Amino acid sequence: MPLHCAAPDAPKRFASAPLTRCAACGDWMVAPLMSEFDAAGEIRHHWVCESCGEVSCTTVVLAAAESE
Repeated sequence: MPLHCAAPDAPKRFASAPLTRCAACGDWMVAPLMSEFDAAGEIRHHWVCESCGEVSCTTVVLAAAESE
């Protein structure tokens, strides 16, 4: 039985935390420490850099919230 190494594409309507760089040291931050959903249609990702300890926050606005 052949093994397949392909993951299915996620539907475009789902938001995810993009890879981001630390504003202080420039190192990659791969996964947010915490994410929260706002009923207004925003997702906030809270980050802590493992290299320098810098704390930051990014916001993703969902497409449905933008069109309202």
